[in-house]
Amino acid sequence: MARPYDLVIVGLGPAGLTAARLASQELGLRVAAVDGGRIGGTNVWSGSIPSKALLEATVRHRQFTPDANSAWESMLAARESVHSHVSDAASVLDWGVSLHNGTAVLTSPRTVEVSSEEGTETLEGRFVLIATGSVPAIPTIPGIAEVPVLTNETLYDLTSPPSDIIIIGAGPVGVESAQALARIGAKVQIFETAPRILPREEPQLSERLTNILRNDGVDVHVGEPILAARYENGCCYVETVRGELDAEHLLVAAGRSSSVTSLGLDRLGIVATPAGINVDARSRTALTSIYAVGDAAAGRPRLTSTAVADASLAIRDMFLPGRAQASTMSPWCVFTEPELARVGFTAAQAKERFRSRAVKVHQLELSEVHRALFEGSSEGLIEIVTVHGRIVGGHIIASRASEVINEIALAVRFSVSIEELARVPHVYPTIASGIGRLASDQAVLRLRRLKGFAKLGRLTG
Repeated sequence: MARPYDLVIVGLGPAGLTAARLASQELGLRVAAVDGGRIGGTNVWSGSIPSKALLEATVRHRQFTPDANSAWESMLAARESVHSHVSDAASVLDWGVSLHNGTAVLTSPRTVEVSSEEGTETLEGRFVLIATGSVPAIPTIPGIAEVPVLTNETLYDLTSPPSDIIIIGAGPVGVESAQALARIGAKVQIFETAPRILPREEPQLSERLTNILRNDGVDVHVGEPILAARYENGCCYVETVRGELDAEHLLVAAGRSSSVTSLGLDRLGIVATPAGINVDARSRTALTSIYAVGDAAAGRPRLTSTAVADASLAIRDMFLPGRAQASTMSPWCVFTEPELARVGFTAAQAKERFRSRAVKVHQLELSEVHRALFEGSSEGLIEIVTVHGRIVGGHIIASRASEVINEIALAVRFSVSIEELARVPHVYPTIASGIGRLASDQAVLRLRRLKGFAKLGRLTG
């Protein structure tokens, strides 16, 4: 056998690619990587990139419905552009990584068996990093197994856009897809079992986004589960409490399951379930030579940004002095238009965790932000949650909320007070200036309590 590798990576999505580049190109280590699909993972091919590119095509045509086929072609081109720029096989090979295509099974704490049409080979490494991501979860609905459902992994591989679609699930994938498809002229119906869309978000922001979706033509049904599904004569049918509905396509957006159950980890004493692999704060499994990051790890946010950060820290923990721990705080964004972003605690979570009287919720309507007014996108809200004046959470519904939320994420990470935030001048006119305005308004409220001192000068001269 050839000299062992320093690192064997299983999975080349965002986390695996990050680990491969850092370990091979930056640290000069011997790295092998295994992937059985398209390099780049869900993020490039069926997640963030295509859904945002399709919606962006509609944003450029605010005054009228864009040509559906042109918008679809624009999305496909954007996806291919990103793939060729950062995540194709040539890039990985240029980093010095030994690339292997096939199905991976871990046969020991330091060996990975790769099977392909060409045969089987064994890779040995000092460390193994599992970055296999996740796959769409299919709900247990009677009859759905016989329906050729779409998921986000197959929706964007269609050669032409769907014109009539029912979506099961109103989480981020569901609502992003619903709005983008509705804006290019598709008939869209979306069903959510929970009493509101995006049930993990602040209720007020969730309700506002519901109204925006309905204004875009999306038929939103909340608190309505799909009771059964069937496929007949090229048409999808679903049974609801209101009766049977039909559509050209049925899209399932009901969560994701970790892609770890086929890696043979049970033989090594590592429990691998659809929820992921249990890891410690350093991303190590029960065997310290095996790490798991991104969607492969249980309990971690299923976000590209978190996966990339965890992969970077895992490489540092494996090969560099000191110990690195994964962050417990990650900003999050639903890429609708306007975007809905959050970080840290919601108001309800903060009140449950801390004493209710110590929790304050500060809000500013986007109609108070001049940039939003002249852009014609003033339907939105900025919310900051504090405990004893320290910022513990932020929630924004606004154009480019994904850019603005990072400032609040820093404030949460370093326990910045809302008064300290008010002392930072914000560029004007920007959406982010709304954060400065909100913080300044709170500082002014505190100053009002001191106005008596300001008037003392009248008496003292």
